[in-house]
Amino acid sequence: MENVNNITANNQFKSAAHQTACEKSYFAQPYSLDAAGFYFNDLTDYEEKAEACKDRWGNPVEEFEIQYIDGDDGALFNACGINQANLGTWFNDVEVLDDNEKAALFYLVSMTGYSVADALDKIDDVNLYSGHLEDAAEELFDECYAQSIPENLRNYIDYKAFANDCQQSGDMCEFEYEGETYTCTNASGI
Repeated sequence: MENVNNITANNQFKSAAHQTACEKSYFAQPYSLDAAGFYFNDLTDYEEKAEACKDRWGNPVEEFEIQYIDGDDGALFNACGINQANLGTWFNDVEVLDDNEKAALFYLVSMTGYSVADALDKIDDVNLYSGHLEDAAEELFDECYAQSIPENLRNYIDYKAFANDCQQSGDMCEFEYEGETYTCTNASGI
């Protein structure tokens, strides 16, 4: 019976450790050299700890550098330029996005220079293809033009040249996000 209890306790420990490992974590580094920073996981946690943060003389600390410590969205966090002033936007508007919307937001803030607020308004305007630009261009060509080309001539289509034209004209843009390759297929329209 003791062995069963040890196994159960061990599994509960592993489950709690896994849950903790999967949580996103952040760090608030005070600009004051006389205060200690703190880790936090969400906006409420940050607000409570920031309110309680005092320097060594007991004065409240008001300014923090916000750092992304662990999780899946570090590249997006950095691209968005998240700081103390827009931390609420991160937790309320960005964290709730699905993976495709996050990739679109990353494209808008890192490739086109939109602010986070403007990019959030334009997410639905971004058309993403999950893959390389050459594959996206080939698919586009086949959908739009291939049916008008006789079957015996389709082998002579230079998809690579078409992809290059799409890239050079600014119609398509390939980028990397979270280890995946995406292509914005309406880059010139955004």
